[in-house]
Amino acid sequence: MLSSGIDGTVSAHLARSLVGALAGPATGGLARLPDLTAEVLGNDLSRVSTSSLIRVWENLVLLEPHTLIGPLVLEDAPVGTFGIWDYLVTSGPTLRESLTQAVGRIASLGDPAAEKLIVEEDGRHFTVRHTTGTWGPDVVQAVDLFALSLFLSRARAATGRPIAPSRVTITHRPPRRSRQLAALFGTDRIQYDAPYNSISFSEDDVHAPLPKAQPGMDRILAHHAELVLAASRPVLGWHDRFRTVLAAAFEEDTLSLEAVAQRLAMSPRTLQRRLAEEGTTWRAQVESVRHEHTMELLRTTDLPLRSIAGRVGYSDVRALRRAVHRWEGQAPREARRSTRRRPPSASP
Repeated sequence: MLSSGIDGTVSAHLARSLVGALAGPATGGLARLPDLTAEVLGNDLSRVSTSSLIRVWENLVLLEPHTLIGPLVLEDAPVGTFGIWDYLVTSGPTLRESLTQAVGRIASLGDPAAEKLIVEEDGRHFTVRHTTGTWGPDVVQAVDLFALSLFLSRARAATGRPIAPSRVTITHRPPRRSRQLAALFGTDRIQYDAPYNSISFSEDDVHAPLPKAQPGMDRILAHHAELVLAASRPVLGWHDRFRTVLAAAFEEDTLSLEAVAQRLAMSPRTLQRRLAEEGTTWRAQVESVRHEHTMELLRTTDLPLRSIAGRVGYSDVRALRRAVHRWEGQAPREARRSTRRRPPSASP
């Protein structure tokens, strides 16, 4: 399956389901992200930036710290929640063929640049291995458990039986609710601190005919998945995704080259190279977002200059004054007064 042009993005189905798992104040500033608006999430052909989805995961982890938020999200996600990908898992003649089809078309759901899946067979087990991007450790754990649980829940839907995996391996330490996780998976055969994440099914389970299979339907759905992916478009370009992440890091006081590169699933060196290709630098971009944030505070708040200086990363008011004069050609107080004297633009 071709994934050119959609690396760094996920399907609207996935983003919509995770945003829907948040409630009220827990959404924080997510509504301000340009690719998490209701209009974008309501368009099944939209591709949402992975960096915005990671913001959603971070909010989910904060909402339910030390819980199994990844698997629990799926309790309210019936087949169809994730669009065509869901039906690929449930339409093949056997679970083996359906899961293999779904693994090969993960781009229909997730980020093909960040989510890596491998199918292994040894004559006794059918195994799906999973790795995700280099996000924060809590987010990585939530995404890993979500992915393994997703394959299990769809395998159960496809077979029409509460099948249990023959083996589960998880790279993380046992969660505080490890017993609950064992109950969700339906097995105690879970190995923690493993070298990789995986879920295995018995050969009997994966080779049994699926009760709802229709001859040829899996091929039709696979072709449709290709067409949907070809018609899908990222809402934001790469530079816009970078600016969204940069602005978020600035607001959260986590601004560093390493942190922003991690959120974009690339190395700091690769990020610097991409910026150079855009004709800019990390330092110039940080200066730009600081400029934007400073002027926004001057325009929309009555905060004293000392408070604004602290919020945008300057050690004192003098440094703020020099910066505003460099950007605007005037002092901060003059810039604040001039923006408030401007008449509103006429409506067309």
